[in-house]
Amino acid sequence: MTPQDQQQQQAPIQSVPTRETVKEENKIHLFLAYGGNVFGIPLALIPFLTVKDDEYIKWHAKQALVIFAATFAIMLISIPLSFIVIGICTAVVGGIGGLVLSVLGLVKALNGERWRIPVLSDLADKF
Repeated sequence: MTPQDQQQQQAPIQSVPTRETVKEENKIHLFLAYGGNVFGIPLALIPFLTVKDDEYIKWHAKQALVIFAATFAIMLISIPLSFIVIGICTAVVGGIGGLVLSVLGLVKALNGERWRIPVLSDLADKF
């Protein structure tokens, strides 16, 4: 066994992030997925339920639905707390956070990337 073979066996295999080619007709589905969150409407249901053959679109639609659900849950939790400053701050931070995650998700999706949000992407993978 040559020294080069030994180095190849010892070196861990590094995965290179891949970019997928986004078709023009799929861009509207990606916009619906993440864009609905910006307007407070779960439009991600449209590509999630209608697109059957494109795993890239379904993956982003699931992630957008989880972002919407998390933002909605934060808003529901902050309603009973709204009489104190903590509830108002929670609503503002949750709303801005959901908006930022949706815009970043849309930009990454249109560039052909699968951006994994630490907790939310794990939830999206489960359904």
